[in-house]
Parts: sequence; C-alpha cells; structure tokens
Amino acid sequence: MSSKSQPRVFVYGTLKPGGYYWHRFCEGRVSNILKAKVKGSLFALPLGYPALVTGDGWVQGYLLTLYDEAVLAGFDMLEDYDPDRCSSENEYERVEVSVYFEDGQAAGSAWAYVMELDRVNQQQGVIIANGDWDVDDPDTLPSLC
Repeated sequence: MSSKSQPRVFVYGTLKPGGYYWHRFCEGRVSNILKAKVKGSLFALPLGYPALVTGDGWVQGYLLTLYDEAVLAGFDMLEDYDPDRCSSENEYERVEVSVYFEDGQAAGSAWAYVMELDRVNQQQGVIIANGDWDVDDPDTLPSLC
C-alpha cells in the first residue's frame, strides 16, 4: 500500500473518472489515476450503483492515489463505512486488495470498498458479467430517494 499520507484506492463505480460522484469526491483530490483491475465479481444494485464482491473473476476500474487521508474519509462517508461500527452495520467494508494493471502485472495493494454477497443478494444485485461498470449508462445513476 502507498504511504499513509497518500492512500491508494481501487474504484469501480460512481467514483471512477466520469462517474456520478467523481467531481464531488475525486476531482482535484487525486494525484494519480491508472486503469487497473482486481479479483472479484461486480454486481449492479437497483439503487443505481455497483458492488464488488470477492471472487475469482476480474473487476475493471481505476487505481487512484489520493492527496491525503481526508479524501479517504470522504470516501468512507459516501460508502457508508465506519471502522468503529460492527461490519454488519456498514454497507461496504474497506479492505486491502491486490491490484493489477490491465496487462496482469501486479500494481501492489490498495483499499477497495467490498460488499458481502448476502447483502448484494438482499438488495437483488445483478451480476455484471464483464466486470466493468458503465459510467455513461443513464440506468447507473444512483437513486436519490
């Protein structure tokens, strides 16, 4: 993982460049952006955002190097993650994952927000077979109700 002062995060949905929350949470707060992938499965949730579940497939996204820990705190708020809460009370868990470049070369480790498969099933998540969330699809906008 990168230094504590510049955390790295793998993003795969609304925080990707061009995603719904990119401007609010990332723009001007990221020092480096690289296309990347992690092992897992990706699901579309009816509320209009995706969920990463650990697994054997590939999930496409971006490896972001953040300017500082304050940016990570904003991500935690967005992803409804609090390290002081019981994991069952968090929507996502922030976990360290191995990240790979598009060509399969190891890129080191980074934080990622992962959801438990039981929670995905409760929310009637639908597998995204190619592991790539389309930020340009209007059906992927988060539900604000």
